[in-house]
Amino acid sequence: MPDLSAVAGIVDKGGGLRVVVTQPWLLGHHVGPGEKLFILPETLVQEPVSLEKADSLIEAVQAYVASQL
Repeated sequence: MPDLSAVAGIVDKGGGLRVVVTQPWLLGHHVGPGEKLFILPETLVQEPVSLEKADSLIEAVQAYVASQL
């Protein structure tokens, strides 16, 4: 079985949000100085993420990050 990837949102210093899908132990490599990482709880996905699933994952990250700010 392939490794599953975590889904996270990263908020930059300007308030912008980007969504990252990667191995859980690699998430820190995507976070720059002054940025904040929000890992979507209880969500692991197989890569590559299909376009059909990408929209719902992005929406889930947006909602989760908004609930944490």
